[in-house]
Amino acid sequence: MIIFIKKNILFIYIFLFFSCDENRYVKSFRAPKKNFGLNQQNIKPVISDSNLSGLSWDLPSTWVPSKGHSMRLASFDIPFSNGVGDLSIVSLGGESGGLLANVNRWRKQINLVPITENEILSLSTKGESKIGPYRVFKMINESNINKAILAAVLPTTGKTFYIKLTASITGVAELELVFQKFCSSIGFLKN
Repeated sequence: MIIFIKKNILFIYIFLFFSCDENRYVKSFRAPKKNFGLNQQNIKPVISDSNLSGLSWDLPSTWVPSKGHSMRLASFDIPFSNGVGDLSIVSLGGESGGLLANVNRWRKQINLVPITENEILSLSTKGESKIGPYRVFKMINESNINKAILAAVLPTTGKTFYIKLTASITGVAELELVFQKFCSSIGFLKN
């Protein structure tokens, strides 16, 4: 009986030793579902008109509405080949600090240094939504492959909409086209 107890204790120690990484932190992973039917070329849009934001958009069928922060008008889990990205839509009054402050805040979230407004404008791409022009910003820090940002800023009269996708570098690369199509589809709900 004592030998049995000693073997079990030894097994537990060995299990705990090998369950931790070199820093002795237990790791956890969020595994995506095996098949999301991800063929980015054949995304079937669904018009979403049941949101409380006053906006409408073409929502890809693989995107899953999720519960986000209270400041968000809408949140979606966006699956890609090896993970799930988080998309948020936020509306703030006026310019809400301006383009420079917001883009540099996002850059800071992935440990990138601030850049000037001219650099921001030269690194962005332009798009056109149903309610006006927007700019898309792709922020990647090669030293942090697990977190990258794709964000769009859509100014309108009196408020600015911020559409932000956070995913891995791979996820941002895979989702960039569908993200831009989504942003282009944004319009106001018709009464």
